[in-house]
Amino acid sequence: MNENDKSLFSADSDGALIGAMVQSAVDGIIVIDERGTVHMLNPAAERMFGYLAEEVIGQNVKLLMPESYRDEHDQYLRNYLLTGVRRIIGSGREVAGRRRDGSVFPMYLSVGEVSLGECRMFTGIVQDLTERKQAEEQIARLKHRQELILDAVGDGILGLDEAGTISFANPAASAMLGWEREQLIGIPLQFLWVSDNPVQCPAERVLQEGLTFRSEDGWFVRRSGDRFPVAYSGTPIREDHRIVGAVISFQDITERKQTAQELQRMRSYLKNIIDSMPSVLVGVDSDGRVAEWNQQAAQVCGLDAAQLRGRKLAELFPHLEAHQEQIKNAILTRTPVHNERVSFDLEGQTRYADIVIYPLVTNGTAGAVVRVDDVTNRVLIEQMMVQTEKMMSVGGLAAGMAHEINNPLSAVLQSCQNVLRRLAPELLANRQVAEHLGLNLDTVQAYLEERDILKFLAGIREAGNRASRIVADMLSFSRRSNAEFGPAPVADMLDTVLRLANSDYDLKKNYDFRRIDIVRDYDPALENICCDRTEIEQVLLNLIKNAAQALAVNKQTVQSPRIVLRTRREGDDAIIEVEDNGPGMDDATRRRVFEPFYTTKVAGIGTGLGLSVSFFIVTEQHRGEISVSSMPGQGACFMIRLPVNGGRMG
Repeated sequence: MNENDKSLFSADSDGALIGAMVQSAVDGIIVIDERGTVHMLNPAAERMFGYLAEEVIGQNVKLLMPESYRDEHDQYLRNYLLTGVRRIIGSGREVAGRRRDGSVFPMYLSVGEVSLGECRMFTGIVQDLTERKQAEEQIARLKHRQELILDAVGDGILGLDEAGTISFANPAASAMLGWEREQLIGIPLQFLWVSDNPVQCPAERVLQEGLTFRSEDGWFVRRSGDRFPVAYSGTPIREDHRIVGAVISFQDITERKQTAQELQRMRSYLKNIIDSMPSVLVGVDSDGRVAEWNQQAAQVCGLDAAQLRGRKLAELFPHLEAHQEQIKNAILTRTPVHNERVSFDLEGQTRYADIVIYPLVTNGTAGAVVRVDDVTNRVLIEQMMVQTEKMMSVGGLAAGMAHEINNPLSAVLQSCQNVLRRLAPELLANRQVAEHLGLNLDTVQAYLEERDILKFLAGIREAGNRASRIVADMLSFSRRSNAEFGPAPVADMLDTVLRLANSDYDLKKNYDFRRIDIVRDYDPALENICCDRTEIEQVLLNLIKNAAQALAVNKQTVQSPRIVLRTRREGDDAIIEVEDNGPGMDDATRRRVFEPFYTTKVAGIGTGLGLSVSFFIVTEQHRGEISVSSMPGQGACFMIRLPVNGGRMG
């Protein structure tokens, strides 16, 4: 800086102040004359260009410019001096600078003119743009990288401005919505939202309420007009605590919805299959707590789903408590366990069940499925079959005995008849033999009558005939049925059964059947019914024997024990009733009276099979009905309803 230049900044106190400001300025300041000669370089310019002021002052300012800018500088300066056109002066622009080491850097140059009399000087203010350019480039790279990331994301992404209008859309959003990216810009998001969807448009939620949320209940509409379900999220964009926009991301969940619906359908289908099974199915964890169950299990427990989950299996099914260790071992060893015909008490009844434990290992969670099948009926039927075989054996023995008895009985009856014939005086052969022997047949006849010998012979004959009828009934009853239906007179069947009951040794000895008044109330309109006579007679005999036994139990309070046999016809049905005036029964007994092996008799008296067999014969074999009406102290009435024309199942 020469003396004249110094005078610009130090002629007075104001100049000194200006000089101090120039020296301390952050921006570089260069002063040149109209020939481009440098007259001043402040410290900031020295640092920027790497030159000391002494090295530049007196040099042409083109020293601080790269080659490409020097001609342009000369042209601007020449045009200004010749024409006065202010193409540089008073304006600023981005140019390039050259450092002492030859490196070029971007800078912003503002030029101003200073006139001191005839001396024309130009002041250039320079800002180094290197860091800003680097920052801008970094920002541009980051922005480009972000755009690449957003373009690669499979989710649709939409940027919204304050009004909810789309300002950005990535390719995934464009593909899902069926619009070009450029076409989406400027469209309100509400335009793409399904209008009849009850869920509020996400643009409103995020912009007006400032909520950040995620939902799977949204629906968008494509350009084609097709709607599709979306899972979407919204995030507000804030600047200075003010919402200036939002980002909406979404996924097309059509396939997911379809898959979920298909899974739900399959789950429902499988659950319906499991629920329709008559078995009790319960899934338990390794601690024996209930995790899953079927409808049968809930019905057996009488509890709803909320009460079942998490409960101990033994609490819900006490009869399974003894199998807790088996469940644990099955889970540990992964070996199924089978238990057949396990007996347990349920509401005072002995029940039987097959219990199977299946180990279950899924998703690393150990547990087991316990299956319980109530096989009480099967067990009882098997026991009934055993008893039936025994009864068949007894029946066969009775038939054989009846045949053996029938032969000597026939000889007795025939001999008795012959004795009476040989004593009869009206026969010529008898008189001839008597005259030959010198006997008076009238005198012999009088002797026989006086000594009641003829009465004894008549009694023998009557007893023999009665025994013959009993043997015939035994043979008919014990003969195994060939399951053939035929017409049978109802009254005759009842009379036959009464004769069998009257000759039953057990009834005569223990229940005094002969002391019971038998009332026959037969409907003349009911003659024959089509049935298996032997089976129906078996049913009637069971009912009559049970009535006699009931009357014997209550013989001290029943002064006139009575059994009424009543028949009538109702349309196409025949009604047969066996009624007694015994002790009757309560509701609990009446409900169970037809159950196999259920009996109110003391041990050793009955097996509990009679009424259950009768129920089977009437309902299954003849498609009829059998029921009982009774009240304590008022006797009991068993009613049989049978189709008159037969109802045998094919």
